[in-house]
Amino acid sequence: MSNYLYPGIYIEEIRGPQQISGVGTSTTAFVGWTERGPDEPTLIDSWNAFLAKFGNFTWGYNVPFAVYNFFAEGGAYAYVVRAKASDGLAAATVVHAPLQFTASSPGLWGNDLAIAIENYPWEDTPSTTLTPTFGVRVLYSAAKVDQDDSKKTVLERLITRYIKNNNLDSAKITRTVDYYVIEEFPGLTIKDLKKGANGQPSSLEAKINGQSLFIRVTVNAETPPAPTALAPALLVTGADSTSGTPVDYQDALARLDPITDASLLVMPDTGMLDDLKTQQATIQQGINYCEGRTPCDMFMIADAPFWLDPPTLRSFKRGEPITPPGATAAIDLENALNSDRGAIYYPWIDFFNASTARSITIPPAGAIAGTYAETDSRVGVFKAPAGIRDGRLSSAVSLTALVTEKAQGILNPDGINAIRSLPTYGIVTYGARTLSTDPSLIYISVRRLLTYIEMSLYRGLQWVVFEPNDQKLWGTVRRDVTVFLTQVWTAGGLFGAKDSDAFEVKVDASNNPPATRNQGLLYIDIKVAPVRPAEFVVLRIQQQTLPSA
Repeated sequence: MSNYLYPGIYIEEIRGPQQISGVGTSTTAFVGWTERGPDEPTLIDSWNAFLAKFGNFTWGYNVPFAVYNFFAEGGAYAYVVRAKASDGLAAATVVHAPLQFTASSPGLWGNDLAIAIENYPWEDTPSTTLTPTFGVRVLYSAAKVDQDDSKKTVLERLITRYIKNNNLDSAKITRTVDYYVIEEFPGLTIKDLKKGANGQPSSLEAKINGQSLFIRVTVNAETPPAPTALAPALLVTGADSTSGTPVDYQDALARLDPITDASLLVMPDTGMLDDLKTQQATIQQGINYCEGRTPCDMFMIADAPFWLDPPTLRSFKRGEPITPPGATAAIDLENALNSDRGAIYYPWIDFFNASTARSITIPPAGAIAGTYAETDSRVGVFKAPAGIRDGRLSSAVSLTALVTEKAQGILNPDGINAIRSLPTYGIVTYGARTLSTDPSLIYISVRRLLTYIEMSLYRGLQWVVFEPNDQKLWGTVRRDVTVFLTQVWTAGGLFGAKDSDAFEVKVDASNNPPATRNQGLLYIDIKVAPVRPAEFVVLRIQQQTLPSA
């Protein structure tokens, strides 16, 4: 109490109700390999911010594609956690004269690339007015493409799809070997080899490294080399690499621990693994991380394996022994994917890369995280991010598999969300289920709404700790929680004609008797009735015979 010592007017501020604010729900953490960048989780707000810190698109690793499509679909903020490539996983490299060519990412896949320098020395005698040009071609073995798919790795299947989707031409670079030209950089001159001031990249480096999906190049000279240094040659890579898990997720996920404002988790490289058992274990690793966080505030969006069909994918989710298409032996999986802290989507999508004017096949989780974020912002976390409007994937141009109603009938009961191409409406996510077998938590919107309420109350009621545990505190807490839940109900997140139908808040002597209070405990019991999506719309039409006049 203040001491009033002299006549006059005194001003006192009285603390009002402690408003509970809703937490953010759409900031996404992307975990995986990037070609450069800081080790600590880094918050970005655009694709250009990612480019500046972490580098461009690379073949074989999907974080750049996931982030690009996240922002393209309406995402606003994301954390990027750069994971290390597994031990022994190196990038294929070859040196030709002053040029060093390196695969854009580590892994055995780079050993199948080849580089050709075209039109050097010049086919025509250089004139005094024209500067002769040469080109760099990135090649891929036609024999690899022609192999049966069952004998290919995931990356070999993807590069085959890349070649066929974009109608790329093959070329006989040597007398006996055919290659597909998967990238081409023509119109280069000797001046493009010269480094810029203060060691800035040459024009050739800037062009290829800024556009190529498959290679990076370094000019190992400050001045242009003599023309004879670029004689025609076929450059074949040869890295001493080992196979295995491409990314060390354990360390990267641990670095996410201090981040408190990320709600979604995407690990877009899980689908690049050839071993289905390791793929399933890696997805489970991400789900386990979400379940083990304190408080439990994250939800994982996972990608189905690229090359499984619906029946085999269902077995993958159930943890049953499966025989992949084209294989002869079954694979024993150890565990089912069963959690309300994650969702999985099938199939993969093709998106159009405007910088190269070609389509690329990528896992869908990054784009889907963008639809989560956009729907949260426009409607609310209680709205299922699916359907012809909220599930529309504007960045997708095609799908790797056509999901029919019959195929979705196989997937949906097991919580595998289908991405479908619907006439008139385009490509949309047409599933809204978690991986859980608990009937009360099978819907993504219900799980995420409960998390939103829990985290908002968790952070909004921190002031209650160490307050006197009496009727005054109980009344204040009841009032503040009721105000917050009323806002959720009014917005459409809770079901009920009136607020008493939608939620109940209990904090009084009945759930806080003396024995409880003597232990320093305060129980706040809350019941809510989440809205659920109308997943099955049944039109019941009956023929009626009208009475005669």
